[in-house]
Amino acid sequence: MPCEHCVEKKEKNWREFRIAVPIALSFILFFIFLQKLGLVNLINTSHVTYGTAFMVGVIASLSSCMAVIGGLLLSMSATFAATSQGLRGASRVKPIMLFHSGRIVSFFILGGVIGIIGSAFTLNISTTFILDFFIGLVMIILGINLLDIFHFTKKFQPTMPKFLSKHALGVSKLNHTLTPVLVGIATFFLPCGFTQSMQIYTLSTGNFMQGGLTMLAFALGTLPVLALISFSSFSIQNSAKAGVFFKSAGIIVIVFALFNLINSLKVADLIPLQNTAAVANYSQNYSPAPTSNVTFEDGKQIIEINAKGGFLPRVSVAKADMLTILRFNTSNTFDCSSSVRIPSLNISQSLPQSGLIDIKLPSSGESILKGTCGMGMYPFEIDFQG
Repeated sequence: MPCEHCVEKKEKNWREFRIAVPIALSFILFFIFLQKLGLVNLINTSHVTYGTAFMVGVIASLSSCMAVIGGLLLSMSATFAATSQGLRGASRVKPIMLFHSGRIVSFFILGGVIGIIGSAFTLNISTTFILDFFIGLVMIILGINLLDIFHFTKKFQPTMPKFLSKHALGVSKLNHTLTPVLVGIATFFLPCGFTQSMQIYTLSTGNFMQGGLTMLAFALGTLPVLALISFSSFSIQNSAKAGVFFKSAGIIVIVFALFNLINSLKVADLIPLQNTAAVANYSQNYSPAPTSNVTFEDGKQIIEINAKGGFLPRVSVAKADMLTILRFNTSNTFDCSSSVRIPSLNISQSLPQSGLIDIKLPSSGESILKGTCGMGMYPFEIDFQG
């Protein structure tokens, strides 16, 4: 009899995927639709106000940052909800409240610090890869555990080491107090283009209060959507559809984690970026002469690329064995295009919200130079020809 019950329970859990998979796919397709909608183009201002920062936060929570911060929060909140059996009231939602509180307070403080010290929190390619890869692995583990089909993976779920807490608080108490706060603080450093663009603006303020309030307004803009994601996990916990919800959340988290891992591998040049130049050469048979965005001045060539919602043109043809300036032109650029990574040259550069910025490239022979935005979403190529 007990065995029959075990089999029945396992079969029931698998049946829940019939509903969970379509729900997860619908959510992912909706996210892709929002990405393609070009929401960032709705922001058109010559000066960043606190209201602008708030709206950038709202758009960030519906766009590319959803894959990083939203996926991380969904995995964390759903995990806390799934393991909070027996807890009621404030104790049940305390971890999520701590996450949001830690995030909002840290954005104000760290934003103010940026305003004072005059340098943005831009991580180099190696550090970004390590952070992205670690978070991606954690998200995958949490996502698999939410599926509730491979019970052996629960032992891999990250917790605070016992040696850090045995002289202070109980491990379980510390995990429910310190971990959410640290995760909330860590979101300030995640490679979301919108966050980085606001950090670059904050750099120009030179003032603790103005910089802090700008990043605070941005964090508050992300709060409604992120709060909806986190607290929905608890509202459905005891319902008859809880299993479907957690399986849907697990699938979404795993997909977002794979999305982030693949992009981080692109940024680190560990998997090849798409060879758009080769595709263009095959399909359009373009001339090896420099493209129209390449000009010559004082013995050097200047390659101008517009950065907003991607890089245009995506493929540029330039002369080999010549001093080269890569000039990025931004105009109200708040998305992933606000930062540039060129892995082969170990170049990691944040771009201004609006204006021009030059990056000097070493002279090279015939080759294809590949770059991407900070999150690895938007690639571009320079085809150096003789």
